[in-house]
Amino acid sequence: MATIGASLVYVQREASRHESILLARSLALQASELRDVDPSTSLKLGVAAVQIDADAVSRQALLESLLVLRREDLPTIDARGAGSVALSQDGHVALIKDADGIGVWDLSEVLGEDSEGQAEERARLKGGQEDADLVALSSDGRTALTGQDDGTAVLWDLTDLARPTRSGTVNGEGDRGMAALALSRDGRTACFGDLDGDFSVWDLSVRTRPVRRSHVRLPTDRIRSISLDAGARRAAILAGDRDVTVWDLSPPGGPIRLSSLDLPVNTAEPMSLAADGRDILVGSSQRADVWSLADPAKPIHTATLAMPNQDLNGIALSDSRKIALFAGDGGSAPLWDLSTPSRPANVSSLKDYSREVGHIAVSADGKVALTASPDRGVTMWDLGDLPEMLEDPVAVACNAPDSLKITREEWTRYAGDVDWTGYGGGRLGKDTLAACSIDWAPSLSPRAESQG
Repeated sequence: MATIGASLVYVQREASRHESILLARSLALQASELRDVDPSTSLKLGVAAVQIDADAVSRQALLESLLVLRREDLPTIDARGAGSVALSQDGHVALIKDADGIGVWDLSEVLGEDSEGQAEERARLKGGQEDADLVALSSDGRTALTGQDDGTAVLWDLTDLARPTRSGTVNGEGDRGMAALALSRDGRTACFGDLDGDFSVWDLSVRTRPVRRSHVRLPTDRIRSISLDAGARRAAILAGDRDVTVWDLSPPGGPIRLSSLDLPVNTAEPMSLAADGRDILVGSSQRADVWSLADPAKPIHTATLAMPNQDLNGIALSDSRKIALFAGDGGSAPLWDLSTPSRPANVSSLKDYSREVGHIAVSADGKVALTASPDRGVTMWDLGDLPEMLEDPVAVACNAPDSLKITREEWTRYAGDVDWTGYGGGRLGKDTLAACSIDWAPSLSPRAESQG
């Protein structure tokens, strides 16, 4: 009899557990569907799903619901013209390319816990910059660099955001136009690449008189991307379809090529060099690869990141937190934690795009991101409490638990005929269920059994 009784309890417990897993998955799915149209209900369902079964699916759905609440579409930008974006180190200053040119934006009023202001476009870069597609910004947000197809780059002084000053001009090396540029964190060094394979390094210490330090002609017909480490001592260059090379920029005699990556794919598109120069990310169709440059002469492939995107358009990598964001087609910008480069983790996504994210940027401190999309225009994401969200999304969501109560009507709508009393519904005579206080199947939990 004892054996039969124990077996019945086990079967009952397993059946209840199976019901809860299915319920959690269902609530997480519905939370995802409601995220853009009803973020409040999405958050309640997301918290309930994690409380019932905290698996990777429900946690990621809750993280995405939390991130949507930290999203703000910037006003006055025509979505069809949303283009390149760049951010200062603290994310308070932004350069944004749109259909009418390049705007200088002040984001400081919308950042922080108590901020109730709005992002504001403070000025436009004038003087033929309407067609400039390449933008870069120094860490302090006071120096901007813009590049055009005609091979010309312009240096801007943004000390007064409302009155940007054109302080210098750089003319490209080749005849077929500029294709890539990069600006050092301190705004004193710039690198340019063009459609002829020319790579040049410029000294911008005197803004009104940029001086070319070196020039190299690569054995390819196009430089597509350039990425610098924090000190502008090391550069990564993507040329042609898949030629990624690593360069030492410090020698007085000119750059020295250190190595070339043996990529496992036929084509590569975006790439990003880590601030310390010890890792590099290279994107391709439905994947991105992490390479260790601890020995820059011998790059080692350390990890592959599986992507939902058929095409990747850009990679944004923060400094301190090693958070990587990826722009591409589809409805999301995947967010990865690279704090351990050999074991990257896909922790969430910036969602709710129907077509693609064309451009992306993240501040060096990892607290602010910008996405540019033909669906939404340009969107700012406040990631200031992202570490707390990754550690315990329920605790972050339940800072205001009174707003996360599920009524009986809502429970019936989203959970069907599942008995809500097993999850804490209707306690103390109240016709609600507190999502933040769900006690899964108390009659079968070890705590209830020990108390009995």
